[in-house]
Amino acid sequence: MRDIFEMFDWHSGIGIDDALVNNRKFVTRMANTRRARSHFITAGDNLLVHRATKALWRISDDGNSIEPVFETDVLSEDDLKE
Repeated sequence: MRDIFEMFDWHSGIGIDDALVNNRKFVTRMANTRRARSHFITAGDNLLVHRATKALWRISDDGNSIEPVFETDVLSEDDLKE
């Protein structure tokens, strides 16, 4: 039996639901809707914290979508300086 998590790239801001049904498409941006915003806590100007994963997200410059601030869970020293 194939282990579904063997080649999975983990990221706190990206859900695994699609991977569990053999769909390799990851959603790294979502529409800025009332329903989507209900999954986040406002953390400042255009910044959001995901309620379940505690990942830092932001509202896009055009205000139409929500996207992760960092590409990975493992932050480098340079990421922290930003």
